[in-house]
Amino acid sequence: MDVYQGIFVLISLASFCNCNDDSHQSVVIETPSGPVRGYHEALHDGLYVHRFIKIPYAHPPLGDLRFKKPKPVGRWTDEQGIQEKNGPACMQEDYGYTEFKTEYTEDCLYLNIYVPGDVSRDRRLSVMLFIHGGGFVMGSAGEYNGQRLAAQGDVIVVTINYRLGLFGFLNLLDPIANGNYALWDQMAALRWVHENIEAFGGNPDSVTIFGESSGGMCVHHQTLIPANIGMFQRAISMSGVVNKQIIMNDNDLNKVLNMISDKTDCKQENKAELLMCLQKLTPTEILGIVNIYEFMTPDNYTEEMLIGPSIDGELINGQLYHTMHDRSSPEATFFRSLDFMSGTTNAEGSVLFYSLMPDFQETFNFSVEDGITRRVLCEAIIPGLIQGLYGNRPDLSQRLCEFYTSDKGNDDQSNRALAFYGDLTMVAPSTSALIAHGRKNTAHRTYNYILSAPSPVPFEPPPPAWFSGAGHADDLYLLFDMPILPTKNRLEERHTTLSSRIIRFFTNFAKTGDPNSEEVPVTWPPYDVQTREYLDFDFELSVNKDFHVDATRIFQPQLRELFQNEKQEL
Repeated sequence: MDVYQGIFVLISLASFCNCNDDSHQSVVIETPSGPVRGYHEALHDGLYVHRFIKIPYAHPPLGDLRFKKPKPVGRWTDEQGIQEKNGPACMQEDYGYTEFKTEYTEDCLYLNIYVPGDVSRDRRLSVMLFIHGGGFVMGSAGEYNGQRLAAQGDVIVVTINYRLGLFGFLNLLDPIANGNYALWDQMAALRWVHENIEAFGGNPDSVTIFGESSGGMCVHHQTLIPANIGMFQRAISMSGVVNKQIIMNDNDLNKVLNMISDKTDCKQENKAELLMCLQKLTPTEILGIVNIYEFMTPDNYTEEMLIGPSIDGELINGQLYHTMHDRSSPEATFFRSLDFMSGTTNAEGSVLFYSLMPDFQETFNFSVEDGITRRVLCEAIIPGLIQGLYGNRPDLSQRLCEFYTSDKGNDDQSNRALAFYGDLTMVAPSTSALIAHGRKNTAHRTYNYILSAPSPVPFEPPPPAWFSGAGHADDLYLLFDMPILPTKNRLEERHTTLSSRIIRFFTNFAKTGDPNSEEVPVTWPPYDVQTREYLDFDFELSVNKDFHVDATRIFQPQLRELFQNEKQEL
C-alpha cells in the first residue's frame, strides 16, 4: 500500500467513528424566511458540521390543507431548528422493521440541513438535496444523517420529509383533489432551498437532487417536470427511475375509492363533500384505508400500484416512461438540460424474497429460505408480473422463463429468479432513462454505475443463505449514517474505503457534473448510448459495459441502440 492509499484508508476509517457530540455549541443565522439555529457537531480528524434540524418549508398540511398542494411557509419571527439529531416523520404505518423510533405526524413538512465547517454566506458551496425512499408509504429525512457526506464531500446536504401514502397521493379523479401532493411537497422544498440556501453558504445555482428506490423515482419525476427549471442542475437516481408500473392508472385509483367507501362513512356522490369528509377523519383512519395485502392472492404474484404518482393534468400529463424519449416534448427537453446519473445494485431483485407472502409460499409448497424454484418462477412470478405490465403475453412469459432458467443448481436458480425481478423493475428502466438522456445529448453529461459490493448491514430483513450480491438499498450506508442501520463493529477497511470513494465521485458530480478528479483512482467514462460503459462500485473499482443487456433487450425492444453496433447514432 503506498502512502496515498494509507492516508486515504486512515481518513476513511475515521469517518465512521462515533465521536463525542458537542451540540451545545450553536449558531443563529438570518434567512429570508426568518432566524434559524444550527448546532455544531464534531466528526473526526478536525472535521465538523453545523446541523439545522426541523426547518419548516411549508405550512403544516392539516385540516383543509390535507390533500392539497403545500402552502408556502412564509416568514417566521421565532427561531426554528432543534438540538435533536432527528425531527418528526410524516404519517405512516410502523412496520417494526427497525428499532429506530420517531414521531409520526401530519405536521411533517420539514427539512434538515448539514453544512460542512463554519457557516458563511461567502462560501458558495454546492448543494445535494436527498429524497428518501420507502415505497411511497414510509421513510423520513431523519433516517439519513448527512454529516459524513457533507464533511467529506465539502457540500451542503439537505434531507426532506414529504407526505406519504394517501396523504401524499390520494387522487379523487377530480380537480378538487387530483393527487401528487408528495411531488408538490418536494417542489416546495426545492423552492425553499433555492430562496434560502445562500444564507447557509450554499450556491442556489449548483443544486443536485438525489434519491434512492422510490426516492430515485421521485428524482426522475422531478427531472421531467419543466416547472422545476432553475431549481436544480443535476440529478442522481439510485435504484429507481420512472418505469412502466410507476404511474397509477384509473383502475388502481378506483380501487382506492372503493376502499374509501368500504372503510369509511365518506360518500362518493359529491367529490367536494367526499373531500371534506376525508379531511375530518383522524390520521389513523386515513392510514387504515389502503391495505395492499388485501389484493395479494395466494395463487398468483402480482403488484398493484395503489399508492404513487398519477396523471393529474398538471405535473404529469401522460406516461412519462414514453414521454422522456420524445425529444420534442417539454419534459424531455428539461430532462436533457440537466446532468444525470443513474445506477442500481447488481442484485436489485432482493426485494422479491421478502415480498413473497407465507400464503403464497404455502400454495406453491416452497420456502423462500430454501430457494425459489423454476416452477414457482415460471408458473406464478413471471406470468403475474408480465400480466400487470404487458397484458396477456404468454409468449413473453415463456421466453422469460427460458431466459431465467438455470441448470447450475438451486442456489443459482433462486438468484436467477431475483435477477428477473430486478431486471424488470430496476435495471431495464434505468437503461431506458440513461438512453433517453444520453441520446444525441452533447451538452450535458450522463453517467451509469452498478454497485457490486454487498453491505455488511443489509437494509432489508436478513437474506437467505443462498442469496448472492449487493441487494436493494445496499448503497445507503456508504453515503449516510443511519440510525436504522447500526454499522458499529460491522465495517471493515474495504467498506470505509469504498464509502469515501463513492462520496468523492458523487460530490464531484454535484459540483461540476463530472464525477472524476485527481482524488479518485479510476476514470469514470460518460455513458454513451452505443458503448454503454458503467463504473462498477466493487471493493476494486472497474469500468465495464452492458450490464444485463440481454435481459434489457427482452424488456425494452424499442431501445434501438441495444440491437446495433453501428457508430452512427440514431
